[in-house]
Formats: sequence, C-alpha cells, structure tokens
Amino acid sequence: MFPLYDENRPLTRPYVNYVLIAINVFVFLLQILGFMGLDMGIWDYGATPEDLLAGEKLWTLLTSMFMHGGIQHIVGNMVFLWIFGDNIEDSLGHEKYLLFYLIGGLSASFAHIASTVLSEYTSLFPYFTPELDIPSVGASGAISAVLGAYLLLYPRARIRTLVFLGYIITVVRIPAFYYLGFWFVYQLLFGVIFLLGGSSMVAFWAHIGGYVFGIAVVKALSVKPRRLPSTAARERPVRPITAPWVIKPLVDVLVGDDRVTVLANIPGVVERDIKVGVSQWRVEISAEYRDIKFYRQIALPVPVIPTVQNRIYRNGVLSFTLPRIL
Repeated sequence: MFPLYDENRPLTRPYVNYVLIAINVFVFLLQILGFMGLDMGIWDYGATPEDLLAGEKLWTLLTSMFMHGGIQHIVGNMVFLWIFGDNIEDSLGHEKYLLFYLIGGLSASFAHIASTVLSEYTSLFPYFTPELDIPSVGASGAISAVLGAYLLLYPRARIRTLVFLGYIITVVRIPAFYYLGFWFVYQLLFGVIFLLGGSSMVAFWAHIGGYVFGIAVVKALSVKPRRLPSTAARERPVRPITAPWVIKPLVDVLVGDDRVTVLANIPGVVERDIKVGVSQWRVEISAEYRDIKFYRQIALPVPVIPTVQNRIYRNGVLSFTLPRIL
C-alpha cells in the first residue's frame, strides 16, 4: 500500500511544511551530488548512539533529521510529510508546528538510543552486540510524531491509497484510524523483534517514540482539529403559494334511451388526476395540474344510477356513461 493523498483539506497554507520538505530535498541533493557524499554525509551528520551517550556530536540530533540514506528513503518520508503535515500545521499554527516537528524528531532519536541500549539486556542471543556505533538518519522520527497527532485529530479522514493485489492495481479510500493504526502496529511488532535480538536497518523505536510523542502532545495541549466550514445549503427559488386558477371545462351531456353520456374537455392533465363524483341528479368533475384547476358541477336532465362506466380519457377529452333510471 502506498498513500497518495488525504481527503482532508487544511484551512491555511502550510508554509512551514513546504519549507521542511524543501530543506530535506535540498540536503539530499547535496548528498548525491557529491558535496558531502551519501555515505560520508551519513557518518558525519547522522546521530550515532555511541557518540551521543558520550556527550559528543550532540548537534547530530538535529542534522540527522534532514539526512536520508537513498532515493526510496526520502521519497517515502516526503510523501508522508506532504500528506499528513499540512493538517497538523493547520491545527497547531505555523510556529508551534515547527517546534512540534523538531522536538518530535528529538524524542524519536532518544527513543532509538534507549532501545539500542535496552536491547543489550533483552536480547535472546548472548553474543548480540548493540548497534551503538551505527548512525541513524532520516525525517521519519519527526514525521511519526505528525502521524500520531493526525491519528488523534482526524481519525475518520479518508486516505486515498494505491493498493497492489498481485497483477491488480487499484485505489481505495482507507480511514486514517485503520491506516495509521496498522502502521503503528507494524512498527511495534518489528520493534519488539529488534529488542529480542533482531538486527534491522530501520529505526523502528524512533518511529514508535515519535508517534507516541505526537499523541501525547495533542492530548496534553488539548489540540482541536480544524475543519473546512460546512457549505451552506444552496438556496432554491421559493414558489409563492397562490390559489390555483380555476377553469370550468366545457361539458356536453348526451341523453340516450338507457344511458347518459358525459363529455368533458380537460386538456393537459394526467388521467389519474381526474376525479368524477356522481349522484342521482348531479355530476362533479375536478382535476388539478400545477397552478391550474378544472372544476365543474353539472345538473343532469334525467336521473341516473351513480355508477361510472366506459370511462375514457383521450386527446384531452374525458368521456364516460351513466345508466339511466327508467
């Protein structure tokens, strides 16, 4: 799975997030273009637990946050920062977001150092040597703080995700709660494996530490999510309430030996809307279409049985017969 974007637009332009992405990309270009060298830059500016525990090269806690080990490393980190960082900056504000990002990265480094030392005592392999002399680099610790904050602030936001299912490639909408929750469980699982003696090129406990820091800050500061104002319902034109225009339809009454035929001109209506009422000496016809109402009462010249027969509506003319009382 690879995230593409979230369906959660911020209210403000995330200038700090743009600058952080630009700095990371600029430093990586310096690495690969030979100004500092990819490997040499990692050893010189990465955060090495052994040095930091000795109180040396403390500045690498900051520089390591802007170094990366390869193109896949920086692309993955910057995509996550691009997708999730803007909403956290929107909720915290520009200055607080920058401080949150940097302290989150420091917290992640401390968690990584602590896990590396702890693994010396939790390892199941007696000859395992903690990787204290291996430098760690990357913005993923600080970005993990962003992910933890996002999970708490926008758990129901949808993440458009590219999913590979064998030969099938599709895009699905995954709630942030499931996406980032699964991501954390994955980090925790491999973090435990590392403590038990596994070796990895990924600083899983830096991710865990940053993630927990992000959640803790949001809870401690009672940060509230910012959302786009709901769009007001579109106003629709209101039809004024007026009395319908009443029209008397033209009616002919034909009297036969055993029946009476009634013909009424009611154009432009639907047959099911035509109502006919009959009594022994009277017929009442009504129909309504929009603002036009047809209505007429007809006095019959002879008495009839109030039963409508042979009712037909064709070309705007209603016809029916009534049996005569003989």
